[in-house]
Amino acid sequence: MRANASMSSAPSCRLQCGDRRRQRGVVLILAIFAVVLLSILTVGITAAVRVELRASRSSLDRIQGLFLAEAGIRRARAILLYDDPKLDALDDPWGPYYTQPLDLPHQFGDGFYRVRVEDACGRIDVNKADLETLLRVTGDADAAQAIVAWRSPIQGEEKSYYESLPYPYRPRGGPFQTLGELLLVRSVTTDMYFGGNGRPGLKDLLVVEAISPNTDANGDLRFGLNEFRNWGEEAFRKAVVAKFSTIFTAYEATDIGTQIFAGLTDLNKLGQQYTAISQLATVAGVSYDKIMRLIDYVTAEPGLFVRGLVNINTAPLAVLAALPGSSAELAQAVVARREAVPFASLGEFAGFLINLPRGTEAFSEIIDYVNVKSSTFIIESMGYPGEGRGFRTLRALARRRRDQVEVVQQGEEDWPLPPVLAQAQRLSARR
Repeated sequence: MRANASMSSAPSCRLQCGDRRRQRGVVLILAIFAVVLLSILTVGITAAVRVELRASRSSLDRIQGLFLAEAGIRRARAILLYDDPKLDALDDPWGPYYTQPLDLPHQFGDGFYRVRVEDACGRIDVNKADLETLLRVTGDADAAQAIVAWRSPIQGEEKSYYESLPYPYRPRGGPFQTLGELLLVRSVTTDMYFGGNGRPGLKDLLVVEAISPNTDANGDLRFGLNEFRNWGEEAFRKAVVAKFSTIFTAYEATDIGTQIFAGLTDLNKLGQQYTAISQLATVAGVSYDKIMRLIDYVTAEPGLFVRGLVNINTAPLAVLAALPGSSAELAQAVVARREAVPFASLGEFAGFLINLPRGTEAFSEIIDYVNVKSSTFIIESMGYPGEGRGFRTLRALARRRRDQVEVVQQGEEDWPLPPVLAQAQRLSARR
């Protein structure tokens, strides 16, 4: 009986032991599966955390870059505010010819910024330029006419053209808000806009706003040639004597007042008035010598500021050559002269012109389009963290007034600033 019992318990024991082994095998498999699953989850979470960390780092770099770029904008505004507004040239503290150009890396905390300032008045105001000037800049009559039409009240033909395009849109029918709008204008090609092969594009020659101070050499408002015309000759003459007592004798100032008023009277008989300071050359008794001394103190446009004048001390060669009455030869002569010594006044520039071949003709055509002072500037600033790879580039259009430099437009660009200006390096090394 005992033998039978032991014999019957052996298979049961084997069955139980086999079940235990199978259970342990299942548990082991489940444990391995759990370990593998946890490993996969750990790797996935680690990868996600790394991605998040990189994204956070990149976001932090971009935020730091933005604040560094903003620091560059603010520094440029401060330099412009304290710069002498009576004369603007490329060797001013904001310019590329300064002994310590802004267009070099400047450390700020753990990061750096580079800032570049360009005189917007060294470009042609696309909203003010006449057809002849736009033709010289674009080199294309159709493009020049289309630019004028874009900023003018919408006409039926122009509206029909843009509405007939595969992706239709309406022309502005008013002033350009950004230079990029030029790419929407009929006949303006990308090559014309961006330039290439050493040829500047419209983006390098034009600007949507160029405002200059309408002040004389002392920083005071210029005398309006049409002022006091309703007061009579005596009042006009007294006003001239009071204004020009520092540059003319009382007798000379009285004489000039009489002559200018006589010219104004002749214009009034034709229903006109002075519209340009070059008209002084047609007034009897007003010599070029008097005009050179007078020209910085008079204006045909009243107001604190005047729009669309090109600064001859900062304009690139292509802009100077595109001005009315100019040429490639005249532009090169102006650049050569200002690199030696910037033009200190319009009178000095007038004297320079008059002594050139065809100088009086050039004077009468170009003098009403130029200035030696500026109030509008383009500021480009790039910030980048010291240990990061991200960068941010800001571009602003700033307007300088007597007590502040305000930002008129500001936006972010997707590309970094070009390499440091070669002329900045060259001039910095030379000095």
